[in-house]
Amino acid sequence: MLTFDQIIDGHASKYPMKIAVNDEKRKLSFNKLLNHGKNLSNYFSSLNIKKKDRIALLAYNCSEFLEIMYASSKLGALILPINFRLNSEEILEILRDAEPKIIIYQIFFENTIKLIKKKSGFKNINFLMINVLNKKKCKYKKALKYNKRFYKLEKSLASDCWSIMYTSGTTGKPKGVVRDHNGYYNLSLITAVELGIKKEDKPLLVMPLCHANSFNFLCAYITIGCTVGIYTKKSFKPDYFFKLIYKNGSTFTSLVPTHYIIILEFLKKESLRNVIKKKFTFMISSAPARIDVKKNILKHFKKAKLFELYGSSESGWVTMLHPHQQFDNIGTVGKEVVGTDIIKLLNKNFKEVKEGEVGELYAKTPYNFSHYWNNKIRTKKAFFNDYVTVGDLAKRNKDGFIELVDRKKNMIISGGENIYPSEVENIIGSNILIKDLAIIGYPDKKWGEIVCCFAILKEGAKLTEKELILWTKKKLASYKCPKKVFFIDDKDMPRNATGKILHKHLREKIKFLIQEEEDSGKRFK
Repeated sequence: MLTFDQIIDGHASKYPMKIAVNDEKRKLSFNKLLNHGKNLSNYFSSLNIKKKDRIALLAYNCSEFLEIMYASSKLGALILPINFRLNSEEILEILRDAEPKIIIYQIFFENTIKLIKKKSGFKNINFLMINVLNKKKCKYKKALKYNKRFYKLEKSLASDCWSIMYTSGTTGKPKGVVRDHNGYYNLSLITAVELGIKKEDKPLLVMPLCHANSFNFLCAYITIGCTVGIYTKKSFKPDYFFKLIYKNGSTFTSLVPTHYIIILEFLKKESLRNVIKKKFTFMISSAPARIDVKKNILKHFKKAKLFELYGSSESGWVTMLHPHQQFDNIGTVGKEVVGTDIIKLLNKNFKEVKEGEVGELYAKTPYNFSHYWNNKIRTKKAFFNDYVTVGDLAKRNKDGFIELVDRKKNMIISGGENIYPSEVENIIGSNILIKDLAIIGYPDKKWGEIVCCFAILKEGAKLTEKELILWTKKKLASYKCPKKVFFIDDKDMPRNATGKILHKHLREKIKFLIQEEEDSGKRFK
C-alpha cells in the first residue's frame, strides 16, 4: 500500500502533464503538484516539523489542500483540516487539543488567527498565510520553491497516521478522528470499485474538504489518477455549480440533501436541464434524502445515476445504495460496501438483534479509524473487538438492507452538518437568565432539520427570542444556533421519573406550536 505522496509520485512519472487539480484560480499538473509538495515538505522541515507533528489548515476549498496533503504525507506528519464554519472559541479548543506545529490559513481567517496569536500556548507556533494581498510578500509561494533538501528525514510509512478530522461527540466535546495511510488507500480502492471510477472521470468536489466526505472522495479520485475539480466558494450557488460542471466536463459530485433542494428550486426558474447531457453520477451523503427529492433530481437529469451512502468519519463508507436499488428500497441506506464485513446490530448486552429489530450499528471496515486523539476512554467505547460504532441505531429488513432509525441519539442534521443538542444546551445553559432548556431538531424542507430551543427563564428574568439567538451566535457557529425559541414554564417541560427531559415529547409538542404560529399568520423561518 502507498502513502499519498507516493501515489502522486507514481502519477507524475506516468503522465506528468495531466492536470491533477483545478480550482478555477489554479491548475496543477501531477508533476507540478509533486514539485510543490516536495518543496513545501522541505520548508516544513526547516521549521523543525517532523514525523507525527500536526499541520493545521484553516481554509475554504482550494488547490493548496493537495500541496499540503502531499507535504504532510512526505514528512509522516498529520494533516489537521479545521472546519471553517466553527467560531474562534471552537477552533481554539481544537488547536489546544491537537497542538499543531504550524497553522496554515487563508486571508479570510486573518481576524481569527490574530485572536489565536494573542492566546497563551500559541507563542511558538508557526503561521503561514496562503494568499496575501501583496503577492511579493507571500511566504507560501516562496515555500513552494524551497528546494533545500533534508536528507535525515525519517521515512514515511503506509502504517503512519496521516489525518485528524475533528467531529463533535454526544458530550459536545470535539473528538479528533485519526486515520492512517493504509486506511485511506483501502478506502480509495473500495470507492473506485463501488462507483466504477476510471482515469477519465472528472469529479467536482463541492462539500468542504475539511469534512471527511470530500477529503475521502479526493483521495479516491486522485488515487485512480483523475483530474479533480474543486468548488471554492464558501456557500453553494447553483448557477456557479452548473457553470463549473459545464466548463470542467464534470462526471461526479457528492452533495447533501439541502444542495439538491436548492438545485431543484433553481431549476424552477432556470432552464439548465441540458447542462448535464452525458452520463453523470450524483451522490447523496451526510444525511438522508426524501424520496421526492430523489425523483425530481432524476426527472431533471434523466441520464444521471444516483447513489446514496451511509458512513462516518470513524468508519468511512459503511453502506451504499446503488442507482438500480433506489426506489425499490425506499428509506434504506443500502447494503454493506464491498470489501467490508457484515454490519452488526447489537443490543445493550452486545448481542445481535433479530431481523427487523433495532440495534446499535457496528461496522468493520478495512479503513476504520485508528483512535481518537488524546482520548483513550472514548476510543475504547467506540470499539467492540474490531467493530466501530458512532452511536447510530438501525435495523436490517428482510432483504438485508439497512434502515437508520435514529442518528446518534438526539443528533440534529442541518444542511449536512452534525449538531449535537448537548453541546448547544451547554452553551445556552451558561446564560445567567436561563434556568433550564432542551434542544431538539425540527423537520425543514430546505435544511433537513433546524435547531429549536425550549427554554425556561429564571424567575423575574426577561429575554426575547431574538436576543437569545443573537447571544448564542457569539458563542457557537451559526449553523448550530437555534432558529426558533419557545419559552415555557418549568411545569410544561416533560420529564421522566428521574427528572430527565423527554426530548421525544418535545418533538411532538413542537408540531402543535408550529401549526399555531402558521395558523396565526406568522412566518416560520
